[in-house]
Amino acid sequence: MLTRADFQAANTHWLGCIDDDTTRAAFRIYPPRQTIAIMTEFSEQVVLLSDTGEHIGIADKALVHTTETALHLAFSCHIYNADGQVLVTRRALSKLTWPGVWTNSFCGHPAPGEDMADAIARRAQYELGITISDVQLVLPDFRYRAVDSSGIVENEICPVYRAVTMDAAAPNPDEVAEFEWVDPQSLRNSVAAAPFAFSPWLGWQLEQLDAY
Repeated sequence: MLTRADFQAANTHWLGCIDDDTTRAAFRIYPPRQTIAIMTEFSEQVVLLSDTGEHIGIADKALVHTTETALHLAFSCHIYNADGQVLVTRRALSKLTWPGVWTNSFCGHPAPGEDMADAIARRAQYELGITISDVQLVLPDFRYRAVDSSGIVENEICPVYRAVTMDAAAPNPDEVAEFEWVDPQSLRNSVAAAPFAFSPWLGWQLEQLDAY
C-alpha cells in the first residue's frame, strides 16, 4: 500500500516542477480512504491550465483533484444511437466524486500532447467498450467549477462533444454502475425535475445545448 511518505514524495516532485501558487495548492495529501483510487489512477496525467486557458504544466490526475483543484483540461461527450437516443450513465459507487449520480455518456482528460479526438475515442472504449464516429464539437467554451459533498472540487475547461455509436455498450464497472438510452427531451425533463440525481455539469451543459 502506498504510504503517506510516498504521497509526500510525489507532491514534492510536482511542486518542484511548477511555479504557480494556485497550482501548488492542488497538491495536497489525500486521506487514507482515497488510497485505492490514487493507486489505480496514479499514472494518468492531466494538462494544467492558466485562467485564460494556456497550458502551464502537467500533473497526476489522482493528485490534482483536491479541495482546491487546479484548473485543468477535460472533455465531455454525449453519445447517440441510430434511433436518436442519447446514452446516459450512472457513475460507479466507487468514484471519488459524485458517486452514483447520473451523468452524460462519459467524460475524460486528454493526456499531455494527445489529440482530443484520440482521447475521446480512447475514453469511449475504456468506459463503455464502444467505438464512435461523427465526433462533433458542440460547446467549445464550456467551463465549470463544482464542489462534491466530500469537498473535492472539479475545476475544468471542458469542451463538449457529441458522437454516434452503432455498438452495444459494455461498461467498465469501475466507471459505470448502469446506463440507459433515453429520448433527449425526456433527459431534459428528468434533469429539470430532479437535478440532485444528476451531475452538475450535465445540467449546465443541457442549458446550453440546442440539440436537447
